[in-house]
Amino acid sequence: KLHEMLATTDADDFSDVISWQPHGRCFLIHRKRDFVEDIMPRFFHQTKLTSFQRQLNLYGFIRLTAGRDRGGYYHELFLQGRPDLAKQIVRTRIKGNGMKAASSPSTEPNFYVMDFCDGTTTYVPNTVK
Repeated sequence: KLHEMLATTDADDFSDVISWQPHGRCFLIHRKRDFVEDIMPRFFHQTKLTSFQRQLNLYGFIRLTAGRDRGGYYHELFLQGRPDLAKQIVRTRIKGNGMKAASSPSTEPNFYVMDFCDGTTTYVPNTVK
């Protein structure tokens, strides 16, 4: 649904509310109130932004805290033009102890030095941990 929403908002000229970043590796909610009121009801059962954000966290999305993509969300398998990869994303069953992990801007990826995603390149996820 997330890929569909981003494609639809782009086509319906809601890209000022939510959109892919130029590199296609994360998306950003630009206008939260409009997102909750106009976009969320069309695609999701949630009515609160915090519920949407919690779902992103449970599916392993990471919120960026620094740089041009600050506030954006990314997942290694969520790339613009590649909805086939998103099928491999798995929801975690239990989120943990309720403690939020500290953000670490120094370890966040810089998507602007990577190849941009256009849906035509083959992607091999990083399996080394």
